[in-house]
Amino acid sequence: MSFPCIKINLRKISNNARLINDRCALKGISVVAVTKSILADIEIVKILKKSGINIFGDSRLENLVKLRKYFGYGQELVLLRTPMISECEKMLDVCNTSMQTELSTIKTISDICERKNKKHNIILMVEMDDKREGISARRTIPFFDEIFKKYPRIKIKGLATNARCISKRRPRINSIENLIEIKKRISSRYGYAIPVVSGGNSSIWKYIEDNSIPEGINEVRIGEAIFIGNETSGYEKINGTFSDSFILEAEVIERKIKKGFVYKFIIALGIQDVPCKHLIIQNPCYDIIAQSSDHTVIGLKKTYLDGLVKNKMDGLILPEPEVGDRIIFGLDYFGLMFSMTSPFIKKIYIK
Repeated sequence: MSFPCIKINLRKISNNARLINDRCALKGISVVAVTKSILADIEIVKILKKSGINIFGDSRLENLVKLRKYFGYGQELVLLRTPMISECEKMLDVCNTSMQTELSTIKTISDICERKNKKHNIILMVEMDDKREGISARRTIPFFDEIFKKYPRIKIKGLATNARCISKRRPRINSIENLIEIKKRISSRYGYAIPVVSGGNSSIWKYIEDNSIPEGINEVRIGEAIFIGNETSGYEKINGTFSDSFILEAEVIERKIKKGFVYKFIIALGIQDVPCKHLIIQNPCYDIIAQSSDHTVIGLKKTYLDGLVKNKMDGLILPEPEVGDRIIFGLDYFGLMFSMTSPFIKKIYIK
C-alpha cells in the first residue's frame, strides 16, 4: 500500500446520503449532492446515485464534465457558481442548469443559445445572510424583469440563497421566508411560476430536522452533511450519520527519542497535501506541532512532555511509533477537499 492515502468508506457514505435524502424527501425537498469536495469522484457518485440522490451540482465545470461523461445526457447537472464568460459555451454543452448573478453573463448565455438553437435553465442566487454571491433582495424582481422580457431562451427555473460559506452568521428563517416571498411576488406580477426554491446548504439542516423549514422550500444543496456528517450552522454531528467516512493515513519517516520515549516524529505529509489545521489526529497522546510544504511534525502533548522532562512518566505507557508506521487522521470538510484534490494522496475504496 502507498502512502499518504485516503480511505473512502463507501458503505458509510451511502448511509449518510440515504439518511439525509430520505429525511428531506419526507418534507418534499430534493437534495442536490455537491461534489466539489470529492472532485466529482465517480466511485462515490455511483454510491450517491444508488442512495436515492438524483441531482448533482458542482462549482467547477471540469468536475461536471467528468460527471456528464459518466452519466450521459439523461442526468441533471447544475453549475453552482456563476460561470466565467470564457466557459459559457462549454457550460451549455454540459449543464442543464446554472446559478446566475450577472446580467452580462446571462446575455452571453442567451446569445450562445440563439446561435445553437437551444434553451438553458438558470437559478438566480439572492444574497441574504452570507455576503458572498448573489443579487440583493430588493434588486431581484427588476433583475428577473429584464431576463423575462429580453431573453426568451433563458428559463428562470429557481431562486436560491446561501449561508455560512463566508459569513459566520447562521441562516435565519426570515431570510428563507423572504426568498419565498420574492417567488410569490413574481408569480403575482408576471403570472410566472418559479418551480424551485433552493433554501441553502448543510447549514439549514436543523430547520429541516425540526420541521421549522418554511413551506415552499423544495431543494437544498448538500455536501458536508453527507461526507462529514455535520450540519454547518453549529457544526454538530447529525444523528445517525458517520463522521469517519474518510480517513487519511500517512507514514512516519523520522522519530526523536528523549529519556527512552518517542517525544517527536515526522510524517511524509505537508501543506502541499493537506494544511494541518484541517487534520484531526486520532492518537490522543500527540499533537501536530508544525508543518512545512512536505513534512508534518508531531509531538507529545504538553502534559506528557512536561512529565517526561520532570521524570514523572513512571507507569505511563505511551504508543511508540516506529519509522514506517502509519499515523491516522480524521478530516474536516476542507481537509477532505485538499485530500481528494492532491495528486500525491492515493485513494483506497472500502466497500
